[in-house]
Amino acid sequence: MSVPRSTKLSFTVGVLFVLLAVTLRFFLVPAASKMPDDLDVNLRYEGTGTMLNPSALQAGDLANVVATNVPVAVDRHVYVSSVHGNTAITHDDLTVEAPGGVSMPSNHTYAIDRTTINSAPAPEGVEVEPHAGLTVGWPMNPNPDASYALYDFATRTTAPMTFAGEGSVSGRDVLNYTVEVAGPLADPSILNGLPPAMPKAQLASLAPLLPADLQAKLGAASGSLPDPVPFNYTAVSKLALSTDKTLGTPADGSLNLQVIANVEIGGENVSVMPVLALDTQLTDQSVADAAATASTVGKLLTLMGVVIPLGSALLGLILIVVGLLRLRKRPSTESTPHRDPETLGAY
Repeated sequence: MSVPRSTKLSFTVGVLFVLLAVTLRFFLVPAASKMPDDLDVNLRYEGTGTMLNPSALQAGDLANVVATNVPVAVDRHVYVSSVHGNTAITHDDLTVEAPGGVSMPSNHTYAIDRTTINSAPAPEGVEVEPHAGLTVGWPMNPNPDASYALYDFATRTTAPMTFAGEGSVSGRDVLNYTVEVAGPLADPSILNGLPPAMPKAQLASLAPLLPADLQAKLGAASGSLPDPVPFNYTAVSKLALSTDKTLGTPADGSLNLQVIANVEIGGENVSVMPVLALDTQLTDQSVADAAATASTVGKLLTLMGVVIPLGSALLGLILIVVGLLRLRKRPSTESTPHRDPETLGAY
């Protein structure tokens, strides 16, 4: 029995629509859910800060050695320069801007797994900053019950992220986290902008700016301190972070970073003064831009992952059923007996 062309066409097109649904849902959507190979995001934090003025320090201008409560901004540029399989070479460039033309860059390059957004082995010949933990975002559909950790660029250590509940930012559902890290300053970009030591006489001239107990400690140890007096630095980072509950992209946040100069006196590490302090918040414009981008990407993923696959599968099944019904309703062809005219005349 031959099958009509229309029935064949209905079957074929139906199967193609079902295959399209499967391809979109189980192949293209997972690929689109990874860190994009063309990721390029700019964020801006604004607030107040304390900055050491090396020029004033060298000139003995005590009144301007440390500028306090000055307006500062932190520009953050996150982008992917290349992709090697499931590994993205990702750059996280931060620049602190302050009045008087002060600019302090701190640039970082990471090898990141595009699915987990955690660290990945660096491709051969590519130099990256070794790290563990999250850096530029969370994986898709972050789990509030999971134990996430954040890589702190200032100390080059990893700290646990404390879940602080769910919320909403610009109409998007978010997960909130806090992080606090303290340790020796290890970021070479920041260290290179700070004096490694200070002549004794210059340190003594700073005494009027220091607390009375610290003045007493420095005075008592003056004879035993080397000249110049070496500094070491500690960093304390406090962050509040919000991530999009669906996409895992940053939605809002604050950055509080303090760098403190220390002097070792009698085997004790004594804090002298803060040389850098930032108290900043993501700007309203950056928050709005992040929400708009998340909304657009979220709608596209819903369209690709739910609406089109569901519609395609449904249409495909309908066409297949139509083909089956046509096949079942097709009338059977019966052969009619043939009689010779001459035989008929014999009766």
